[in-house]
Amino acid sequence: MTRAMPGVRTSRFWRTVAALAAGALLSVGLAPAATAGPVGHRPVPVVYDSDLDFDDGSTLAFLCQAHKQGRIELRAVTVTNNGIGTAGRSLTHARTILEKCGLPRVPVADGSPTGVHPAPPEARETFERVLTGALGDADRPNQPSSLTAAQLIAKSVLSSREPVTVLATGPVSNVAAALRENPGVARRIASLYMMGGAFDVPGNLFGSTTGGFDNTQEVNLWIDPIAADQVFRTMPAGRVRIVPLDATNHVMITQAYVDRLGASARTVEARLVHAILTQPDLPPLIDLNIMFWWDALAATSLVRGPRDDVVRYRLRPVSVVLDGPSSGRTIDTPSGTPQLVGYTADSTCFEHTFTSTLNGGGSLGC
Repeated sequence: MTRAMPGVRTSRFWRTVAALAAGALLSVGLAPAATAGPVGHRPVPVVYDSDLDFDDGSTLAFLCQAHKQGRIELRAVTVTNNGIGTAGRSLTHARTILEKCGLPRVPVADGSPTGVHPAPPEARETFERVLTGALGDADRPNQPSSLTAAQLIAKSVLSSREPVTVLATGPVSNVAAALRENPGVARRIASLYMMGGAFDVPGNLFGSTTGGFDNTQEVNLWIDPIAADQVFRTMPAGRVRIVPLDATNHVMITQAYVDRLGASARTVEARLVHAILTQPDLPPLIDLNIMFWWDALAATSLVRGPRDDVVRYRLRPVSVVLDGPSSGRTIDTPSGTPQLVGYTADSTCFEHTFTSTLNGGGSLGC
């Protein structure tokens, strides 16, 4: 795929800008009206799809507390089997977290087509140890779900009286399958918040160029670039809020924050996140300054809603490189779909929102 020059603007792009300005959505940089509002208003229905590694587990705990506070209504949790999480075990971990948080009735499902590229096995092994250690569910048997993840996403979206917000923090294989198998799903999704991509910054560093990876792409999209491309092209313009490495690079996990969270933790969710972050495998990685709140940043942006000032977005015509060593790279092209792309984040505001929500609520003002 040929890379276009940054800043290319198509007629489709400008039509989307006009729609935003006219109020069809809201102005660029503000979340659509269907996202979460203040406590006391009707909570926003949310479906969470992830690959359930360490930061997805932390994000799920955060969403559980947001659900309890009436900021969102967690309708379903689905898990990919082709991401960093371990197939089978990831669904078990999701069930364990929901039960520990007092939400055992939230429907869960797993599945996903095989990705184009396999997830790094060393990452899977590391984060499986982390979650099993933090959750204490090593002896819990894996139990398959009655529905596939794509079926549960479609059911949750189509059965809702209100448009549903989807949060996807792993390869978007399940979301793409739900859109492909049920054409009406795209129209019923108010917004899709998606952690993935790298636009004006380097991609994830694996330290290798083997396996079709040249370090220009983020790992979620690299695992299944075809699914990401389908999602961008199927969802209406401006409905996808991409939280790429451009934004997540601003929210590094630090030992100082881990210590503050441990000292202030007063809910099961806050203690659970602290337990995840203090498993033996993670502190050495945190000390290397290579761990970030990838997934939690996207969730925080969703929960903050229309007045979100954690992530800043702008409209860009997005495409995905589908093959070659840059497979999974996100780029601007004339044929790209205009979607909202995060380009920076406020780390102080993020940490305040994440900690405050985990600890039972309070003002989200920064």
